[in-house]
Amino acid sequence: MKTVSQTFDFSRFGHCLKRDLTLNGRGWLLRLLLMIAVTTLLLYIATKPIIDFDFGFMPDYDDIQINGSYKVFCFCGFIFCMLGASLFMENMTTPGSRLNSLMSPASQVEKYISRMLICVVGVVVAFIASFALAELFRFLIIKAFFGDVAGLRYISVLEVQNQSEHWYYLWELLLVTQATYVLGSTIAPKNSFLKTSGALILLNILLITAMTSVYNISLTPGCLWPAKDAQELIINTFKFAPACWTVFCYITAYYRMKESEIIERL
Repeated sequence: MKTVSQTFDFSRFGHCLKRDLTLNGRGWLLRLLLMIAVTTLLLYIATKPIIDFDFGFMPDYDDIQINGSYKVFCFCGFIFCMLGASLFMENMTTPGSRLNSLMSPASQVEKYISRMLICVVGVVVAFIASFALAELFRFLIIKAFFGDVAGLRYISVLEVQNQSEHWYYLWELLLVTQATYVLGSTIAPKNSFLKTSGALILLNILLITAMTSVYNISLTPGCLWPAKDAQELIINTFKFAPACWTVFCYITAYYRMKESEIIERL
């Protein structure tokens, strides 16, 4: 007789993922449409051609276009991914959704991975797809309203992200931010986005204050800790802290999710 693992089973996980998508499918579809609409509007505002009545369209429109697209990509990417990650515990915010989650026969690992695929990986993929569509709509709208503008073209996602000196810094910061909002959702499921944003602002203030204090102490005459060593400490902290914080957030989020479900069952 074949035994089924109580920790993870692909068949049971597939049903769990399908269940989560079915229960919240309409809401996620509306959010996707909203992402496309908001991104299109912001792209149009950021890349609208500037008309000079003496010389016509600005000759550097290509630079305006790609710089505007990059700013919108960063802004919308972080906002939408933060909102998506803050919905990680959406299924525990109402009595009905809590009951549906508790009645699911899936294991905690399966429920956790299912929510990760939807709220973290799924939202990133959805944003990239929505940005690509929004960029196409922007191109068509500007062409329809302004005609043939010199430099007007479709800008791909790869071209936009390559505008940063190190493209992976953008994604590293995005992953850290998502992990923080996932943890915030497990701590405070209701109004998670606002509560996590407030906590994140406070943590950043404390971190900057601590780093500044360490560096100022190193500049004090007679200090045995040279300023160069303090600067290296700060740089190394910012190198390794994001990865450590991301791992910490996801591990803690798993146990917080497990704990909250146990409490609800009691």
